[in-house]
Amino acid sequence: MSPATLDSARAALAAGQLGEAEAVCLELIRQDAAHAEAMHLLGLVRFRSGRAEDAVRLLERAVRAAPQLVPAYTDLGAMLITAGRPLEAAAQLRRAAELDPANVEVQVNLGNALHAQGELEAAEAVYRTALGLDSRHVRGRMSLGNLLCQLRRPQEALAYLAGAAALAPGAAAAHQFLGNALRDLNRSEEAIASYRDALRIEPANADANESLGLLLRDLGRFEEALAFLDKAGTHFAGATALQCLLRLGRHDEFFRQVRQESAQATANLHAASLSAYASYHLGRPDSHPFCPNPLTHVKVVDRYTRPGDDAEFLRDLIREASALNAVWEPRGISTLRGYQTGGNIFDQGSSAIARLQREMLEEMQRYRASLLPASMTMVTRWPANGRLRGWFVRLLTGGQQYYHNHPYGWATGCLYLQMPQSAAPGEGAIEFGLESGSYPPLSDKQPPTLIHQPKAGQVAFFPSSLYHRTIPFSSDEERMCIAFDLLPE
Repeated sequence: MSPATLDSARAALAAGQLGEAEAVCLELIRQDAAHAEAMHLLGLVRFRSGRAEDAVRLLERAVRAAPQLVPAYTDLGAMLITAGRPLEAAAQLRRAAELDPANVEVQVNLGNALHAQGELEAAEAVYRTALGLDSRHVRGRMSLGNLLCQLRRPQEALAYLAGAAALAPGAAAAHQFLGNALRDLNRSEEAIASYRDALRIEPANADANESLGLLLRDLGRFEEALAFLDKAGTHFAGATALQCLLRLGRHDEFFRQVRQESAQATANLHAASLSAYASYHLGRPDSHPFCPNPLTHVKVVDRYTRPGDDAEFLRDLIREASALNAVWEPRGISTLRGYQTGGNIFDQGSSAIARLQREMLEEMQRYRASLLPASMTMVTRWPANGRLRGWFVRLLTGGQQYYHNHPYGWATGCLYLQMPQSAAPGEGAIEFGLESGSYPPLSDKQPPTLIHQPKAGQVAFFPSSLYHRTIPFSSDEERMCIAFDLLPE
């Protein structure tokens, strides 16, 4: 091996020779335990090797050893975003921005951290700052374009994403993101062309295959969609392929595929929901093991319904949650006529919300103990690490949430903070069911539902695979809740 130098470590990393790069970095750190640049490079090697936690620890050591090392802060921030720790990422990236305010990479990563927190307006401002420094920065253009699509401004997004694709014609992601904006503008054939451009560059790109498959499904081109959905290999794409089989009337193949998929990925809650729906309508056993008969597993707890201290706690939660940034009818979310926070409300660290997290983790364990049969994988593979992701929903007059589920969770809870008092009976209630609103009709049977009229302080628990909606209310009041998912491992 050549003499241990930073340049030799960088060259090995660039060549994909991770073992050699690691050996060089370790030798440099052996010679100088405070060698911050070697720690930084070793962190990048470990990250590339799939050892993300080691990588974060190494970069944290690097910035402690060299508080002016901007690239280490930048990469640390990016890794923390990937690890689902955007608040910590933002703190590191703000430090980097103080040290080097003209660094475009720092600004784009800071925008990404704010975006992941749900601070969408702040993220937009930071992305625009980055592009003010370098208008041709491809990742900055893609990041801003994606955010604008989320904010339901696809026409604005189009210019940034088309520019990114023109500046980086060999980047599959640029064409895929451009396809997303064109899709949102209902320019379907142009979107299909962009997705195909992405796949010509990178045929195995999961996001582009999934996006193209979904669009073809939406256009009723189910047979075409299947090929791309199968190539995507994601849980959502797999469940959408199952939906296409139902649309094509290939029911035996559907159930055979459910059995094969669930043996490989019992936590595919998209497929679990669809299996429960199809099994009911077609009169066949539900072969997905996650949570058969999910309607029987709804549990409501009177956790904070007493006057006095409970009522004061709910007021504290409303005050803390209302201070967080929330978006009006965010794209891709089921909230209509209302606001919803992004990111994870439990990352905020405020006192009432922190108490809620502790107590809801305890309630989740009680919920698990009530679940039968104990052989279903919702119980047998219950997440051991106890992580919650939560968000605050504030609905105004006419507010509702259309049927949706939480397929990236495991078990879901919802604490009702404030309910409309003057609404007509049934308005503002939560309704559980097997229908998604987009599943193909399979029989004339009336699907089963369960309606609960919540009161402030109650918590509803249910499998994350189960569809549910909020029934609109017409009174001039507000309905507030904090919903949360127990996350899978």
